[in-house]
Amino acid sequence: MKLQQIQTTGAGATTTVFSLIGNATITASTLTNISTGAATINPGSSTASIATTTTNTTITSKNTSTTTTTRITTVEQAVTRRLSFRSAGETFTTDLLNPSSSAFINRAALLKSTLELYYKQAFSSFRDLTVISFSNGSIINNMDFRFASASVPNGSKIAEVLVNAASQITAFNIDTTNIFVDGTQVSSGVNHKISLITAFCMVLLSWLLSSQHYHLC
Repeated sequence: MKLQQIQTTGAGATTTVFSLIGNATITASTLTNISTGAATINPGSSTASIATTTTNTTITSKNTSTTTTTRITTVEQAVTRRLSFRSAGETFTTDLLNPSSSAFINRAALLKSTLELYYKQAFSSFRDLTVISFSNGSIINNMDFRFASASVPNGSKIAEVLVNAASQITAFNIDTTNIFVDGTQVSSGVNHKISLITAFCMVLLSWLLSSQHYHLC
């Protein structure tokens, strides 16, 4: 970079003006060559006031307000818990074995968008979930839940959220008797997804028993 140095003297003081020649760029190495003090740089049509010290250089534009933002990156330790549950009555297809297939991607997105809402409400330490795989039987859903290490819920608490949400979720089935956390079965609830035929049969059976009891009396 070329700087043209011009010194003027007046009112008992000497002013040093550096005029920028050409389309050059002001660099830190160039600034360090300017003696400590205040200098004025005229780079074309814009004007910047530059103050240099032996330890740092501060550039403040005269034409616009300059805001300095300090970003602090904090690395948070997280703990991963593996949760698996069975979707009874749903048909497993081999394309669910392929993470690149549309069937896998669509189902993984559905599980993630649905379940994350419930876990964010339940645990402030919950960060996210990632669907890992699907397996046969009807469909076994395997996913990893990440929690801040400072507050990780136990397996029973993690399963409890899923059990409570089962009756509200219609996008997929949740067999609440078949929930595992880190390989350990942690749920013994009842299945909230009962088919209409099963429900009708139970009502009919109850009616028949009541009717028989009435006739016997």
